[in-house]
Amino acid sequence: MPKDVSADMMGALIAKLYATITGDSPDIKLPRNKFVTWMLPGLPFKPQDFMFCAKGLIADTAEETRERYQQAWALSKLFDFIPDISNQFLTDGMQQTIFTSTQDSISSVYSDVLTYSKVVDIQLSDKEKAKLEKFRNALTVTKKVVDIITDEEKEVTEPGPLVLAYTAKMDDYLTAADEYMNLVIDAQAAKGNDPEAIRRVAAFANKSKFLRKKVEAAWMAWISQGYKNEYEQINAYIQQVTEKSMVLYKHQLQEDFKNGLLTNPQAGTAGDFYYTTIVPGNFATSPGWTRFSFYENDYEQHSSKTTSQWSAGGSASFGLFSIGAKASGSKMEMSGNQKATNFRAELEFTQVPIIRPWFKPGFFSMRGWTLDQLWDLNFSKKVSDGGDGKADGKPDGRLVAYPITALFVRNVLLKLDESDSQMNYVNKQVSAGAKVGWGPFSLGGSYSRGSEQYDFTSHGEGGAIRIPGMQLIGFINNIIPKSPNPNPTIKPDQFVGG
Repeated sequence: MPKDVSADMMGALIAKLYATITGDSPDIKLPRNKFVTWMLPGLPFKPQDFMFCAKGLIADTAEETRERYQQAWALSKLFDFIPDISNQFLTDGMQQTIFTSTQDSISSVYSDVLTYSKVVDIQLSDKEKAKLEKFRNALTVTKKVVDIITDEEKEVTEPGPLVLAYTAKMDDYLTAADEYMNLVIDAQAAKGNDPEAIRRVAAFANKSKFLRKKVEAAWMAWISQGYKNEYEQINAYIQQVTEKSMVLYKHQLQEDFKNGLLTNPQAGTAGDFYYTTIVPGNFATSPGWTRFSFYENDYEQHSSKTTSQWSAGGSASFGLFSIGAKASGSKMEMSGNQKATNFRAELEFTQVPIIRPWFKPGFFSMRGWTLDQLWDLNFSKKVSDGGDGKADGKPDGRLVAYPITALFVRNVLLKLDESDSQMNYVNKQVSAGAKVGWGPFSLGGSYSRGSEQYDFTSHGEGGAIRIPGMQLIGFINNIIPKSPNPNPTIKPDQFVGG
């Protein structure tokens, strides 16, 4: 029996998408120390907003170069957030939250950690020092660039070829895994004599063996061409050696962090930012996005999943809503009783890894450092307590998690009997200056990219709402373990720095 409340249907759609991107199969090797953050609503983008990711910061003209710096500045600020999970549902497994951010940024907390940390110093051999330096150089490269404001030459740290190859092949694997999981979940939800249900069962029967091979091939390509084992062995060696002395390692972290700082020419001295990009840089124009569909039988399969457990005191609504034209924090008006009978949806999605060459989160899991007393004088929380010993398992601290993957969708099509009345509602809100969304999908409103502003709109089309273009609807975040967590065998006088 079809449901007729938009919030319920959209919640089930998100549950299915969540199951697809996280994986629930022995064929899919995905870590479980992560959680998903959904944006309400999504943030529209144009493919040209990521030109600097694909082409670099320097263009053929000064005007284009300034525009790429502007793009890099906007993206770095957007991705430099720490997800707030204090009032959200989260367990030790991979779970979900609604997008909210703490007042801290990743770069500011990381800067404080590098400033106030003390590291173990037990003398390394010359051979260990040389190998450590060799491996560090394999992960990052330092380039000389000319500051287009001051004309001075400076060094910039970027991810090395090994990291780029590793991340690109990891993205290929995630894409193949998403496609396979989508096929599995579609077949599991199929019921009755609906042509879509029959198509899904037949698709799984005929395609599953090929997609499994595609996943296996992507995994092997990640190992052979993406240097997966080498990359992870390098990081394991760095962690092992730095348990004896982290002095050289911390110095290199500080250099990478300093070299990651750039300035947006269009914002002048107010435009300082830490270079952040996504891989592959041409993802916005790539044809390799995963097709995703939702129909009534999916509701029965996914309506009881964990999307109903967003917080201890209630649940999040995915009904139609509008947000005032001003910045975030303006009042959200919910419209949770909108009809959505005979609801179906089609879209494309992709997961895109986020690269911050100046940020080395592996530092937080190392056992050879601690914080000096000045940290406690300035801040009331450690980096993260990892949720140790807590009944709810929620970590607390200044940097408990950080986004590692951005989730984009494009070409969204929402089919429902009430599409005309829904579009009238959307158009009325947009004409009044509001932004309108349904769940994580933006339906219309005015958006800005620094000094540029443009209108984003959906439209009715033969009993459906079509949302053209691309938008960011969420993140997959990595949880930071207890940090600092120094090895108890290290004596206080063996820590230096801070």
